Amino acid sequence: MDFSGFADLKIIDGHVHFRGLEWTESILEWMDQVGLASVNLVSTPSLETVNQNVELVYLKSQYPGRFYASGGLDYVQAMSNREQMSDVLGGQIHTLQALGFDGLKLIEGKPTARKWLGIPLDAPAYEGMWAALEELEMPIVCHVADPEEFWDRERVPDWAVTRDWFYGDGTFPAKEALYAEVDHVLERHPALKLILAHFYFLSVDLERAARFLEAHPLVCLDITPGGEMYNHFTRAGEAARAFFVRYQDRIVYGTDVSTRAIQQGGIEAAASYAYFVRTYLETVEPFTPPPAIPHWLEDDLAAIVPIALPREALEKIYYGNLERLYGARPAPLNREAALLEVARIAEEIEATRGAEAENPAREVLARLL
Repeated sequence: MDFSGFADLKIIDGHVHFRGLEWTESILEWMDQVGLASVNLVSTPSLETVNQNVELVYLKSQYPGRFYASGGLDYVQAMSNREQMSDVLGGQIHTLQALGFDGLKLIEGKPTARKWLGIPLDAPAYEGMWAALEELEMPIVCHVADPEEFWDRERVPDWAVTRDWFYGDGTFPAKEALYAEVDHVLERHPALKLILAHFYFLSVDLERAARFLEAHPLVCLDITPGGEMYNHFTRAGEAARAFFVRYQDRIVYGTDVSTRAIQQGGIEAAASYAYFVRTYLETVEPFTPPPAIPHWLEDDLAAIVPIALPREALEKIYYGNLERLYGARPAPLNREAALLEVARIAEEIEATRGAEAENPAREVLARLL
């Protein structure tokens, strides 16, 4: 896949998932192929391994300056002390910053995660976390809701159903209920450096997205696909380009590439995500998605219509806005403190799942020591 025709600009991918140390060389090769100066790795809770924080520690340790790290919460620790969960989670935020993590990732607003945890984003259990994030000025990449069609049996795409992302059976929170939780959080903590992933799933209603940004002047949106997003943008016509130009200071580039995507399709397939988004932002001719992501073009459209943004807007979206939020360079890792935290997580995995369970923390310790 040829990226040479795109603008010669610094690129930071603000939303990348990494799990599995065996994929280290692959993620570096992918970064080189798509021309990335650095990436923001995001960690999510896991029933098996607590989260991916230990893998992020490893990459920050081995490749200083290439990886921002947005850590995930530790619910094993938090759920063991439910009465003090607010204080526990607030303490985790302070710990992450002391270790050298750059921000936090929250998947907790995705309907599946919200159902699993059963904790609203505006619940007292999270108050200590939000307060610490605001106090420390740590940015948060936060996934809230999903495309509205995922709640509609007639409209939900088959590929989403196979991933258990149909939410219309009455057991999941409504999309508007999740939005109300975010509104309540921002009312209490207006200074949060919040980046709402996947355009906050408001691409279908650009006027509402504009009202939201005007109401919350520090909040940003990232443009990680969701292929439905770019179909909605195409249907909006010139209004989409006008939105990107007007809010060029509030949009963060990302692809949502994961090591699972590399594992399943290879580096070339994973590069399709960046190729698609950059084609949309930079070019003028209608185009169809690369073969690896054909479902990103919906049946009622012949092609995606790009918006050919000016260079100034591209500079902000590709790297300027993320650097404003996270810093011009990733924070240095506190190696001594990080090793102690990795050892703690290793013991936590063994205590909850047994000595024979998958334990990436032990592997990270072995490599770093």
